[in-house]
Amino acid sequence: MIRAIASVLRADAHGVTLDVPEWPAHRPGQFAMLSLDPHGLHLDPLLPRPMAVFRADGGRVEFRFHVVGRGTALLAALSPGDDLGVLGPLGNGFTAPAGSGGRAILVGGGTGTASLYEFAAQLGSRARVLLGGRTRGAILGLADFEALPVDLQFATEDGSSGHRGLVTELMAPEPGDEVFACGPTAMMDAAWRLAQAAGVPCHVSLESRMACGIGICLGCVVPTDQGFRYVCTDGPVFDAERLDWKGLP
Repeated sequence: MIRAIASVLRADAHGVTLDVPEWPAHRPGQFAMLSLDPHGLHLDPLLPRPMAVFRADGGRVEFRFHVVGRGTALLAALSPGDDLGVLGPLGNGFTAPAGSGGRAILVGGGTGTASLYEFAAQLGSRARVLLGGRTRGAILGLADFEALPVDLQFATEDGSSGHRGLVTELMAPEPGDEVFACGPTAMMDAAWRLAQAAGVPCHVSLESRMACGIGICLGCVVPTDQGFRYVCTDGPVFDAERLDWKGLP
């Protein structure tokens, strides 16, 4: 883990790419805290933003997002050469299935698709990747996923790409498969229930508001069968069976 001031290489409404020369090795599914005021000059916005690492190549680190509020709007408006504070990589990422017989079913929706790209690239032909969004244009990193050697399917609410409906309707897990999901809580809950009905493991990457990313602020606690756990340090990837789904936001 490093704390650094990175230089912006590119930024737009779909994400930001940074030059982080000392970026260490990381696992797919880990994240970083991005601070818009790394020098502490303005304190606006005060808190950093947790962002999944979409991909990294050496010190070139890329994050993807949708502009949904002031923080992401400011990220999208950054210019090449601007400074951005980075703390990462953080949390526990995805672990590839140990077996070789079944499929790894990756299910992504909303900004959750950003957490799955490197994992899909790592798994290659072992991965069945299912991505969903309101429209085709709302699916983050679509062209990048299409370039991977994976079994890729889409679901859109308006029918503009692939299946018309919910992404979980494409799952159909079978014995020997393993499910990995990231996206809205309702989507991950549905993925977990389908995996449970099929008797296969399911791992979910939770998205949560947090201020520190290292277990100090207590802002990202979630209920589990072992008490409360932190999304930032115990997760963001959890065994879906251990979560108290009724207590999740």
